[in-house]
Amino acid sequence: MCIIDYSVRIGGEELKINSQFWYDNIIHKMHIKNNDNEESRPVWTGFANNDVGNTMQIAVCDDEKIYLDMIKGYLKDCLASCDDDFFVNIDTYTSGESLLDAYNNGARYDLVFLDIRMKRLSGYDTAKSIRSFDNKAMIIFITSLVDYIFSSFEYKPFWFLTKPLSEEKFKYVFFKALSEIQNSRNKVYSFFSRENGLVSLEISNIIYLESALRRINIYSNTQQFTYYASINEEEEKLKKYDFVRIHRSYLVNMSYIQRINKENVVLKNSIVLPLSEHRFKAVFDNFTSYLARCSV
Repeated sequence: MCIIDYSVRIGGEELKINSQFWYDNIIHKMHIKNNDNEESRPVWTGFANNDVGNTMQIAVCDDEKIYLDMIKGYLKDCLASCDDDFFVNIDTYTSGESLLDAYNNGARYDLVFLDIRMKRLSGYDTAKSIRSFDNKAMIIFITSLVDYIFSSFEYKPFWFLTKPLSEEKFKYVFFKALSEIQNSRNKVYSFFSRENGLVSLEISNIIYLESALRRINIYSNTQQFTYYASINEEEEKLKKYDFVRIHRSYLVNMSYIQRINKENVVLKNSIVLPLSEHRFKAVFDNFTSYLARCSV
């Protein structure tokens, strides 16, 4: 189950709210459950933050209440698809000053949704100060002016959302951020699939990835999933976990390689995948190095 807790800060005062529908009746806690069949539920392994345990911290900062409520609603819908035990704390702020006050008092966030145009302290200035506290928080800027995007890279944003907010785009960006946070904390590979929601797989159970028409087919010991991504991006994420690119369309976990031939790679489950001629030496060298490390 997903336990969600959130608070609102206005003028430096905190109003602690726990609500089944985010801004309706006040109750002690809210448990979101997915009532779909077990087979269709997304797999989620939670978080491993040393400071707060199995908790994800999210901040939403916007001086327009309509967007605060909209983002909270979108987050509720996203988190409803996460079925395993973990905790989400969502704090909302109506100004950059109140968000920075929270940082000054020790608050830290995994993910920050930050409006750029605010009445007093801008999102840029707020982000600049956040970076003096925390270089790891993922910042997603929200703006009504696309031109602002090009001035924001020095603050290391993760993504941008433009007003009016599209729920579909919001969910895409949120789950992308969620998977990045998960991947950075555990030896777990996370991605968002339209059919299965947020999926997290133990990296040791992934056999190989296949690229086809801007989609990735990922094959594990027990299941296959499909999601939208670039094989180049996936290679960058997985190469540190002993995955090797054997072909423009294939990325393979070397722990599953049985042998390498001139034109193909044979896996331990007898699957044969093509090996590009120009990649042969690099693949062979990587594999022999991997075997040497494993034998130590």
